[in-house]
Amino acid sequence: MSALSFLLPSSFRQRMDAWIARRNPPSPDRIHLHQRRLYILPTRFGYLYVMILLVLFLGSINYDNSMVYLLTFLLTALGFISMGQTHKNLLGLEVFLKAPKPVFQGDKLSLQFQLFNANQSERYAIGFQYGNQPPVYAWVRAGPSTMVELGLPSLKRGIYKMGGVTIFTRYPTGLFHAWGWLRYEVPVLIFPQPLFDTELTESLIDQPSGKNVVDTADGDDFAGLREHRPGESLRHISWKAYAQGRGMLTKTFQGHAAPALWIDWSNVSATSLEGKLSQMTALVLQAHQQGRKYGLRLPGIEIAQDDSKEHKAECLQQLAIYQQTDQDSPLQVDDE
Repeated sequence: MSALSFLLPSSFRQRMDAWIARRNPPSPDRIHLHQRRLYILPTRFGYLYVMILLVLFLGSINYDNSMVYLLTFLLTALGFISMGQTHKNLLGLEVFLKAPKPVFQGDKLSLQFQLFNANQSERYAIGFQYGNQPPVYAWVRAGPSTMVELGLPSLKRGIYKMGGVTIFTRYPTGLFHAWGWLRYEVPVLIFPQPLFDTELTESLIDQPSGKNVVDTADGDDFAGLREHRPGESLRHISWKAYAQGRGMLTKTFQGHAAPALWIDWSNVSATSLEGKLSQMTALVLQAHQQGRKYGLRLPGIEIAQDDSKEHKAECLQQLAIYQQTDQDSPLQVDDE
């Protein structure tokens, strides 16, 4: 496509991109590469090959040399066979994209493709490329599925749509470039990069001060006896009281519960937007790791206190999309 971008005016390229997009509607997870999804053009070596054939043909006419005629026709037939084989190397493949896992800004975003080859012939040198990132290549065997992982940089936090992934091949001769566009309706979520520092860690431990006292079956200080409840462990029963004829009583103790936290925008020390979000991301991770109940307060947003995995995911997502203007923009992986 770089050759087209160089040779064609921008207005024509935009119309061509829109036409290709209409022919390649996005899929939720699986794309079948039929003929309408595939395109093929000569490579630079292919154009050079055509020029050599033209020179040979003109020379054979000028000198009326039958051997040069034969060589020209053999090389022309080889070119047509190569074009068919290059196109066939992609035709009929089925490409499944696993939902990408959320990552933190700066970590590698992994796109995992599963290729199904219903044909009995193997496919060689199948390339995957996103934007201007380096491509990865796969050898697709006949029958069983093949896994391909494409690693991308995560440059900015937020939620994005997947841009088009190019699947291509130049096998077997490199004279032709066949490609297709893989467009998926799959969101990509990038959390802010967590910022851990000494001040942040101490503030998490110290706020708020004090602990809550609760009655529990396991604890440090004996609190008294209460009536036994069906299903409770027999090792907590006061057998001494039972021998005195007081019935089945359970020993209780006093334990200390860690207080719930509020991770508040106004309490973090950073001054910039991204710095505050990074520190709050670190606080969420630490609070969840310690099993603390915590809530999140952003300007205009408040998430109630909880300690579940779903709560952690919700808090991280709110931090990721905070003040993101366009949540339908495609994922950018190239530095501007």
